[in-house]
Amino acid sequence: MLLPVERLLTNQLNLSPVVCGLIRAAIHSTVGIVSAIALLLFSRGWVLMALAMVTIVFFSFDIARLRVLSLNAWFSKWFILFLREKEKVRLTGASYFLFSCMLTALVFPCEIAFLAILFAALGDPAATIVGTWRGRTRFWAKSLEGSLACLIVCLVVGIVVVIVREEPMLVVAVMGAIFATIFELLPLRVNDNITIPIGSASIMMVFAMLV
Repeated sequence: MLLPVERLLTNQLNLSPVVCGLIRAAIHSTVGIVSAIALLLFSRGWVLMALAMVTIVFFSFDIARLRVLSLNAWFSKWFILFLREKEKVRLTGASYFLFSCMLTALVFPCEIAFLAILFAALGDPAATIVGTWRGRTRFWAKSLEGSLACLIVCLVVGIVVVIVREEPMLVVAVMGAIFATIFELLPLRVNDNITIPIGSASIMMVFAMLV
């Protein structure tokens, strides 16, 4: 007889897509929030080292399971709750997100990287959840309802960060939120766990130099 946690992991509880999305979103958001806050509390070198180690572990396991069918079958069975259908035969979003957090923290100033990672950590899951729950208007394989949720969340996050930390400038944060939503919506070949933080951080850097 399976324990409750085993039934949960293998999704034998028959959770709805929205509930599964909420669980994945909680994990995704936690990883991003912890990474962003770490940038403020610890030295960039230590944060980058920690992110690099975790990223290497996830990437190595992801690649190994895709090459070893038995490992992939085991992983797909016991962690199906955390996998989208396409991730059974591709790298998981977690690997892409960890890599983008590391790269964003490496390339951009802390105040820009901090906000860009939060956009990806909170805005992207909001788009997925609302799109799954109430998405009706499809556009580029995404839902406009989901993208609107992403925009609202990113704007709120940006404004709160500006008020609390007094950086970056409000216009920079707002433009970052808008372009984070655009990168979430665009049908790019690159995973949006990469395009949202790096794309929004790049835009914020440009506007920070212009204003």
